[in-house]
Amino acid sequence: MLPVGYFAPTQDPPNVRKTAVLIDEIMALAQCAEAFGYDGMFFPEHHFQKDAFLPNPVLLAGLVGMRTQRIKVGPAVLLAPLYHPIRLAEDAAMIDLATKGRFICALGIGYVEQDFGALGIPFKQRVSRTEECIEILRHAWTGEPFTYESRHHRLHDVQVTPAPWQRPGPPIWAAGWSKPGVERAGRMADGLIADPMQSLIVIKEQARQYREAAARHGRRPFYILMRDCVIGESPARVLEKSAPAMYKYRWYFENGAYVEDEYFKDIGSPAELTFERVAKDRLIAGSPEQCLEQLLMWKREVQPDYLILRMRHAMGPELPVALDDIRLFGEKVIPFL
Repeated sequence: MLPVGYFAPTQDPPNVRKTAVLIDEIMALAQCAEAFGYDGMFFPEHHFQKDAFLPNPVLLAGLVGMRTQRIKVGPAVLLAPLYHPIRLAEDAAMIDLATKGRFICALGIGYVEQDFGALGIPFKQRVSRTEECIEILRHAWTGEPFTYESRHHRLHDVQVTPAPWQRPGPPIWAAGWSKPGVERAGRMADGLIADPMQSLIVIKEQARQYREAAARHGRRPFYILMRDCVIGESPARVLEKSAPAMYKYRWYFENGAYVEDEYFKDIGSPAELTFERVAKDRLIAGSPEQCLEQLLMWKREVQPDYLILRMRHAMGPELPVALDDIRLFGEKVIPFL
């Protein structure tokens, strides 16, 4: 069966609530996901946002890990250049020990220059710092002393203790949708997280490139398919619930986040981006039966090793609806994947 992780939004809807309430909601989502057969819970990282995007997915993963018993936890993704690798290695090891091996370390290079400037990290160093971070994490999680001298770090006889529960360490997944990013994942990481916004055509080519890169570097490929999902018992309800996702997809279109494909080639403005266009070979949308049919198609075409679903967005739905969506998908789709 294809393991399914739930991507937890950490941004408040328009009626901005206190962050403490938002964290309570994340705990409720995680416990619901665990009860209904999901394999993991994953958290994004953003900084300096006005509407309560939480900045520390590693800490949040630890908090959720201590309120659950089975599901895996981790960032998706943490911004590797903004972390000192030794502190990250120590924090990750502690969470992995506390959860008895349920931590996954998924990382990316980042793209918001403001984040880098505020933390004193040159934006142009994000690739080299990410690669050094991965290398240092691998050394640190052995629990043995090591020395590492590089462009950004001078580490002499450093030993990270205690070592993590998982050996040789938690899995390192990498996000990437550019060719260099896909190549980096194949060369250095334990898995590649797919871009949730791109169409089937783009994702198939990305998966092919990644698997070829992993083979060249002697690594076993592990492909993580990430998709947005809108599930409902009727077409009218699905269309009604699609509004938060459509808000996000139009924002991404306006900011040039899509790889050009046959579905969007004639669209000139975000207003022309309809739910029907976005749903075609991109969203998982419809009744439970339709969602299952679409995901089985993605399984045939892409052959993923893991699936992460984003079912709740910055603009909603509200918690009771989000919990119902988790239950509905868990009961009627996950057992048949």
